[in-house]
Amino acid sequence: MTNMKCISCNSEEYKIVYDGPIRAGSYGKLTSNNFKVVECEKCSLTRLEQFPEIHYENEEYRLDYNDTSDIHDYFNNHDHEQTPRINKIGIEKFRDKIVLDFGCGGGSFLDSIKGIAKKTIAVEPFVGYHDSLKSRGHEVYSDIKECAHLNSTVDIVISFGVIEHINEPLEYLISAFDVLKTNGKTYIETDNLDDILVKLKFKEFEPFYYRTVHSYYFNTKSLKELALKAGFNEVFVGHRHGFGISNTIKWLNERKPGGVSKLDFITPEIDFAWVQMLENNGMAELLHFELVKS
Repeated sequence: MTNMKCISCNSEEYKIVYDGPIRAGSYGKLTSNNFKVVECEKCSLTRLEQFPEIHYENEEYRLDYNDTSDIHDYFNNHDHEQTPRINKIGIEKFRDKIVLDFGCGGGSFLDSIKGIAKKTIAVEPFVGYHDSLKSRGHEVYSDIKECAHLNSTVDIVISFGVIEHINEPLEYLISAFDVLKTNGKTYIETDNLDDILVKLKFKEFEPFYYRTVHSYYFNTKSLKELALKAGFNEVFVGHRHGFGISNTIKWLNERKPGGVSKLDFITPEIDFAWVQMLENNGMAELLHFELVKS
């Protein structure tokens, strides 16, 4: 195994948790070679042993993983995701606030709070979205390194589905910390390594879950420890699950994703209980953290 130190605890002791092909784009696209996924034996922070070279600023990334780079397709694919996110946080948290979305994609979340926030700032490497973001009234940057003049001025940093893509997630969290005012907050969502489907450990799910563009994989413990190391004084741990029980049943039965389609015999009451159980027991698909700079 490659000799490396854990960025969180500095341990050099890793164990291999997966060795095989991983997703290299949208569903069905797999690597031709095997990748090792390794877990730190001390703090459980998990990563690809070797990071492939990914160019998020180029159109090819969007074409590989979304099959399109068109801004309107982005809206169609992601607008619906914003309502549960806002419900989880509370729309009132954004009233008259300066909000920076760190890895905003086409800006669906920023659009959803534009009328209530004082100012919306988009940080997005793919320049193909920049003109559209600017036309909708967002201040736009390609990289957080361009935002040094914003240090200690931002009320809220949003990071949804981004930190897992970063080769240096500790530096990413430090950058978020630096732009925040005192008592500012970062809301972060990322895939949960304790997701019920991961814990079931069946062979067809692993090459779907692990992917070339996800350098790191987090559970509650590893993300909390990394956030504290980045300087955040308070870490509030939460979870969010966006799929009903039908998706899990279809994975177990058909060995492929079922998405949001529902089995006829599943009632809303069953789905509600399923989601509540997973979120309350830490087995939801997403970690949802609130990090405070106090």
